[in-house]
Amino acid sequence: MPPADNSYIPKFISNVPWYYNELHGSDDAFKHQRKEPTSAPAEGGPTAGQGFDDNGKTVNAANDFAAKRDRWHGYNAKEWDEIFAKWDSLKKSKRPKHTEESDSDDTDYELELQELGIERKDFQRGFVEDPIEKSIRERKYTPAYILAINANEGGKIRIGKDSTRGIVNDESDFVKQPSKEEKDFNRMQQFAWEQNKQYEQEKSRELYQRQLANMSNPNAEAVDYTVPVDLGFSVEASPTLMMMKKKEEDKKKKDASDKRKKSLLDRYG
Repeated sequence: MPPADNSYIPKFISNVPWYYNELHGSDDAFKHQRKEPTSAPAEGGPTAGQGFDDNGKTVNAANDFAAKRDRWHGYNAKEWDEIFAKWDSLKKSKRPKHTEESDSDDTDYELELQELGIERKDFQRGFVEDPIEKSIRERKYTPAYILAINANEGGKIRIGKDSTRGIVNDESDFVKQPSKEEKDFNRMQQFAWEQNKQYEQEKSRELYQRQLANMSNPNAEAVDYTVPVDLGFSVEASPTLMMMKKKEEDKKKKDASDKRKKSLLDRYG
């Protein structure tokens, strides 16, 4: 048998600490470390032979549109309706309540509002628009007869004349007046567009006739039916040529007008 004094047993095992068996009751500092057999097991913890105790709820969500719309189970769209109903009730509670005395002459009151052109919604915030205010001119409004006054003619008023016509547009912005050269250029540009359009119509008509002729001739050579571009009708490419064509066209028109005027004078005196 081993000796009573076993030197191989460590001292911290053989000698029980002085505080281990002395502290009990409310002064026990190690109460949380001692497990009693009668203590209840932890809720939701694993138990021997039964696996994990799952306290979660299993939801069998329907595969309808409302279930697919929200991934959170248990969401009910009718909750929003309850919130809106609550908001509506709060709005109605804040509205001023009409007593029976104020509604006694409601018919006459409505007729008077119709005559003045006022609606009930104008009274919701205690603001009523004065109907006379609509007939009053604004501060920045300028009558037409004041605009027609010209200082160069001794202050005389010309009715129906607007001194800002051609200078200021409807948004009261200054408009630059086109010069004589600009007007001539715009007329020449318009003439070039008309001549080019006429040229394209004639060329397309010729190409169409040629295409019809080639359809009946199987031995005909391939022809490009794209209308060729003539730079002679472009103001940017040939400004001098287009200016000469415009002057020639104006001269023809003037000669024709003078000839017609002369024939009328010869006929009717």
